[in-house]
Amino acid sequence: MQNYHIGLPAWAFAGWNGKYFNTSPSALASYASVFNTVEGNTTFYHIPDEKTVENWCQSVEGTDFRFCFKFPKTITHAHLPSFHDLELFLKRIKPLENYLGPFLLQFPSTVGANNVDRIESILAELPESYRCAIEIRHEEFFSKPETLEPLLAQYMMGRVIMDTRPVFEGDRQHPEVLAALHKKPDLPVPGKVYNGLMMVRLLLHPDLSSNEKYIDQWVSRTAKALIAGCQCYLMIHCPNNQHCPHLALVFHEKLRRTLAGNTTELKLPALPSWSVPQQQDLL
Repeated sequence: MQNYHIGLPAWAFAGWNGKYFNTSPSALASYASVFNTVEGNTTFYHIPDEKTVENWCQSVEGTDFRFCFKFPKTITHAHLPSFHDLELFLKRIKPLENYLGPFLLQFPSTVGANNVDRIESILAELPESYRCAIEIRHEEFFSKPETLEPLLAQYMMGRVIMDTRPVFEGDRQHPEVLAALHKKPDLPVPGKVYNGLMMVRLLLHPDLSSNEKYIDQWVSRTAKALIAGCQCYLMIHCPNNQHCPHLALVFHEKLRRTLAGNTTELKLPALPSWSVPQQQDLL
């Protein structure tokens, strides 16, 4: 299914190596043998050099993998966007154009409705062939979505849905959650999918038993979106990245069973086996 993409917030994490993935021929290649997308957070902090991009290309060659790169913070989080960095960033990642999903255009909570012109100035510089999903955190965009909707329509953008309810509504005293409460926003969960592009960043709780109702809700929403013909990107997060691969597998299996029981012809295969053989069934 070309419309369905599931992945994690990174392709490499120390705790995954030797448990789920390995470094042969590379950490990215091992990860991409199981998942078909990833949040490219590394580009938020620095623009990759040519050799790095070449290595990424080699790691995913021949796959249907999609990078969802985050725009550098000098473009989205600086007082004035660096259009020099935007031009350089687009030039550097161009060799990956056959493996690009939507860019993640994330703005801080200080960017509100009075900054729409600033957002548009960035979008106007992008080639028409590139799609974006925008993540905004100012409360005004949630209480008055119409302030953003004309821009979404003009540039055929998706609106990122970041669901942090599992950690804010679950056990807040869990040691792995305490730090996340200060870093992640507690914002409403938009119910609308724009322009056929649904990108969800789902932050699940490290107490795995606390996640069932949220996973079930997103399985249902994803199934409906896929049946409607939407492009769906699901990024499974957790305050401790160690849990992310397992949680993504749980989500995928529930979605697979849901679609199998549906009357449509949409079917999902099982995820490929982990690169590292498992001692026991993780489910």
